Amino acid sequence: MSDITAQELERLFSDLRSHRSASTVNNVRTALSKVFTSAVRHGLLFQSPVANTMKARKGDFEKTQVQLPWSPEEAICALKAAKGTRMELFITLALATGMRRGEMLGLQWADIDFECETVSIERTIHHESIRQEDGSTSRRLVVAAPKTASSRRVNQLSAPVLEAFKSHRTEQEIERHLAGGKWVNSGYVFTDNQGGPMDESNFYKKYKKFLAENHLRYVRIHDIRHTFATILIEEDSGKLAAVSKALGHSTIGITMDIYAKTARVDTHATSRMSEILFPDQGEIQPIKVPAPASVGSLPPGRNRSG
Repeated sequence: MSDITAQELERLFSDLRSHRSASTVNNVRTALSKVFTSAVRHGLLFQSPVANTMKARKGDFEKTQVQLPWSPEEAICALKAAKGTRMELFITLALATGMRRGEMLGLQWADIDFECETVSIERTIHHESIRQEDGSTSRRLVVAAPKTASSRRVNQLSAPVLEAFKSHRTEQEIERHLAGGKWVNSGYVFTDNQGGPMDESNFYKKYKKFLAENHLRYVRIHDIRHTFATILIEEDSGKLAAVSKALGHSTIGITMDIYAKTARVDTHATSRMSEILFPDQGEIQPIKVPAPASVGSLPPGRNRSG
């Protein structure tokens, strides 16, 4: 292990990048980093060679799973479609708070303060597959702390979101009575039909079915979080700090790095500077320019007017 150099790892990552996505290469890099970091901690190495390698970067025109966020109109349509269904709380909460999927599925009723009108993000959950000795697999619940220290936060809830929580609780009580002795009092807000924590894979299937049945444009669940941030930043770039805090980002820089790709924040600055420099022309309304993510799918030199 001590003979492995950063240069050799760079060659490995470069070879992988020639036929694998940037995210796949970075996953390999992360796994190796954990191995070498453990070796350093146990005194087997002085320094991890992974620390001197670069992360793989996604090409400008490389395919991505990320979808353009919903527009305000699309978000409102999703809310209306979810009203009165089992998806109502999830869609409402995701759009109104920008919480991560694992954070929402990890919510317990004790995290909701109806009197103070707040939600505390204390944990995140996901399920992982475990291979058994006989070759079969089983699913295991993993409960963890939020992604970062700043991800543990308290967000304010508006009246419509609180009402969605109350309606969801009523529906959950009905399910509890129907399940009878099979019901498990897990305390989670989002549960399966026997009271256990919701499996994100099963939930994702229900989410996709909900979109299809209501003719809503497909976006990933994480893209709803992007919708929350993009709509707010485009509406007023001065809300950047508040958006960053609500999302649980450790710095505003992280928020900008992510959402500068989708939110039109630069036009507010350039139009205001023109007002200062050329006061005779009066107030300038920021123009509605395409977000970078919506025009970056064409290769250089192609006509974008179509």
